Amino acid sequence: MDDTRTYPATADVPQREPALRRPRGRLPAVDAVRALAIIGVFVAHFPATGWLHAGPFAGTPDVLRWVSEQTSSRAMSLFVLLAGVSVALMTGGSRPYTGADLSTARRRIAVRALVLFLISLAIDEFGASVLSYYAVLLLLLVPLTRLRARTLFTAACLTTPVVTTYAWWVMSAHPDWMMVEAPSGFAVLTGPAQWDEYLWQLVLTGGGFQTPYGIPLVLAGLALGRLDLHAHAVRLRLLRTGLGVATAAYGGYVVAWHVLGGARRVAEAMAAPPAGSGPAPLPWQSLLGMPTDVPYATSPLGILFVVGVAMALLGGMLLVFEHGAAGAALWPLTAAGGMAMTWYAGHFGYLSLIGTPSSVSFVHLAGAVTVMLACSMLWRRWARRGPLEWLVHRVITTVVRERATRR
Repeated sequence: MDDTRTYPATADVPQREPALRRPRGRLPAVDAVRALAIIGVFVAHFPATGWLHAGPFAGTPDVLRWVSEQTSSRAMSLFVLLAGVSVALMTGGSRPYTGADLSTARRRIAVRALVLFLISLAIDEFGASVLSYYAVLLLLLVPLTRLRARTLFTAACLTTPVVTTYAWWVMSAHPDWMMVEAPSGFAVLTGPAQWDEYLWQLVLTGGGFQTPYGIPLVLAGLALGRLDLHAHAVRLRLLRTGLGVATAAYGGYVVAWHVLGGARRVAEAMAAPPAGSGPAPLPWQSLLGMPTDVPYATSPLGILFVVGVAMALLGGMLLVFEHGAAGAALWPLTAAGGMAMTWYAGHFGYLSLIGTPSSVSFVHLAGAVTVMLACSMLWRRWARRGPLEWLVHRVITTVVRERATRR
C-alpha cells in the first residue's frame, strides 16, 4: 500500500521500454482500483437504505439495494487479490528478483505481514478487521514468489474448488467449528491459553472463511503481477480476458442457480426444520450460488467472477492511465488508493465515534466517500504516503535495510 523506492507495493524495476509502454515506476492504475475497493468497504459499512434519509431495509430503493449486494460482499475480495499483485511487484514484477534481492524482498513481505497483524489487533478494539487474514495470506505467498504466472494461474484454478468445497463441508457437517470462542484485539497477545482457538479461527474458519477463500484470490493476484503490466498488449488482453471470465462465470451461475433449480433446492434445505441442535446442512447446490445468495457460502463461480472483474478493472484502468488527461481526472482515486490502509483503519474509528449505524442515507455515504477523496488529494500533495502507509514503510525499511548494491 505504500510506494517505497526499493520495493514499492505497486512499482516495478526501472527498465528501458519500447513503444506503447509506460515508463517503469509506480502504477497509479493499481491505486485507482484499490480505491474502488475501499469505496466498496464504505458501501458495506455505511448501508444506504434511502436517498436523503435512512429508511427501513424493506423500503430500500432497488438501485441502492443492488449496489449494496453487488459490492459489499466483493470489496474485500478485490483487496485480497490486489495484495497478490502488490507482492508480485514488490518481488520484481514481470522480472522476478533472484538471490539476495529476492531474500530481502521476502523478508520485507514477512515484516509487512507482522505489522499488518498488529494494526489489525488495534482496529479490532473498534471493529472487526480483516487485516489479520490479509497478513496470513501474505505469509503464505512468501515461498511462492519464484513461481511463474502460468503456474500461479494453474494453482489458483486448482485451489478454487478445494477451498469452496472445504467451506461447504464445514457449514454442512461441522457448523460448530465456526462458533469457536477466540479473543480479539490486543487480548490475543495477553491470553496465550486461547491461542489455539485464535489460530484455528484465523486460519480455518474466521470471518466467513476469509483465509481459505483468499488463497485462490492472492494466487491469481500474484500471477497477474507477474505479467508485464507496462505492455499495452497485456493491458488489452487483461481487459478482454477479464470481461470474458466474468461473463462466463455469471452466465454459469444464472444457468445453475436459476435455470437448473439450484436456488430452489437450497431454499428448501434452509427452510427445513433442523434434525438436531444445529442448522440444516446445506445441499451441494449451494456451491453453485454467489455470496449474495447464501451467507458465508463460497463458490467456484463466485471466485471466478471476482477474478474476472478484477482483471477487467486492472486492465481497463491501466489503459485509461495511458492517456494523461484521463489519468489526471482520476487523481482523486489514485490518491485515495495510495492510502487505502489509512482509510480502512480510519473508517472504523469514525464508526466507533458515531456508533455503528444499522443504515444511513445515500447522502451520508456519498459524503463519506467525498471526504475520503478530497482529504486524500490534500494529504498526497503534502506527503507521499498516508499516515499508516508511512508507519509500515518506516518499520519495514528499519527492520530490513536496503542493500547497498542493487542489480
